[in-house]
Amino acid sequence: MILGHAIALDPTPQQAEHLRRACGTARFAYNWGLAEWQSMYKAGEKPSAKVIKARWNAHRAEALPWSYEVTKCASGQAIRDLGAAFSNFFRDLRKPKRDRHFRYPKFKKKALNESFALWNDQFEIVGKTVRIPNLGTVKLREELRFLGKILGATVSFRGGRWFLSVQVETFFCRRPAPEGTVAGIDLGSRTLATIAPTANEADAIAVPNPKPRKKLLGRIKRMQRRIDRQKHRAKKAGQKKASRRQYIRQLRLSKLHARAANIRNDAAHKLTVAEARRSRTNVIENLNVSGMAKNHSLAGAILDCGFHEISRQLQYKSQMHDGHRIVIANRFYPSTQTCCCCGSICGPRGREHMGVERWVCADCDAEHGRDSNAAVVLRSLGTASPEVTRGDTGPLPAGTRSSASPADEPRTEPAHTCAHI
Repeated sequence: MILGHAIALDPTPQQAEHLRRACGTARFAYNWGLAEWQSMYKAGEKPSAKVIKARWNAHRAEALPWSYEVTKCASGQAIRDLGAAFSNFFRDLRKPKRDRHFRYPKFKKKALNESFALWNDQFEIVGKTVRIPNLGTVKLREELRFLGKILGATVSFRGGRWFLSVQVETFFCRRPAPEGTVAGIDLGSRTLATIAPTANEADAIAVPNPKPRKKLLGRIKRMQRRIDRQKHRAKKAGQKKASRRQYIRQLRLSKLHARAANIRNDAAHKLTVAEARRSRTNVIENLNVSGMAKNHSLAGAILDCGFHEISRQLQYKSQMHDGHRIVIANRFYPSTQTCCCCGSICGPRGREHMGVERWVCADCDAEHGRDSNAAVVLRSLGTASPEVTRGDTGPLPAGTRSSASPADEPRTEPAHTCAHI
């Protein structure tokens, strides 16, 4: 299993300036390679990352002596990334237009959030320090958590701080949860998650939603308005380069966005770690987040929850425990409308019932909470037989990758099926 550990750096002002020059070198090499790629294509030649890299090495030796002041990984990996971008673009051209994800590579602009790469043989981590070529030793805020083979690292600047993201190939076999423990997880915008560890609806656990975007939205809007007014005045005055005050305000705005992202990720990590340790089988939903975000009244609240990040974290953290598995319910499974007592589908549905928190079953007269009932219904999928789930109900081997993605589920499947990964 390949895991990444992002560690905050504590560089001196001189070291921070060197890191900024390395980011600028990576950006310049990428843009130079893209321009060279386009010129070769217009001349009728066949460009490739290998040819561009050879031309870059010859060009920098003659005209760019300043590029040798930083590590060679910054420019070298930028050329590799350019080749990977074109490979992804050409591979996507063979697919139908609605299934394409990669576009033609564009030139990079100077921005606050920049980065450069380090190859595994070009840096060394010792305790709370990292040695970077042409820079020396930089302090780390904590030690590397994972033991294993280091594959590489990326130095990035986000929200006013420098980070070192280390990719480590490691193996986990943590203590599994008790046998037979199953939990259903219903995700929502009001309550981030409602977890049903048992078949009793009264035992459902509600995880509150921190809603970081909603709490910081006022400050973000005010700062964005100030930046827009400042840009408008600079444009009228014919000023092309951003002033220092404008840079400071943009940095403050990026810090606000980084704070919201950190609060969101912290809630997701706490939820997924606790649930991966508590239950051997977890049942989650395959939500159509992009479709839900098309409703402009709910888009901000939906995207502020990070549903995909919660699902992704729960999947890879379950692989760290021996014998754990994840059950992903079909996107069209009516967990909210199904009664957990009698199984009849008579719950609230449609936009007019989106605000309903409690409802009464028309067949058995049982009163249910909207989220707690859905969590119990999802939990029943984890205890169903293979004939009902139509999937492999065995344990998830550690370090394995799913052969079928939830996004690949055909829309013609019955509503009660689910996919196992």
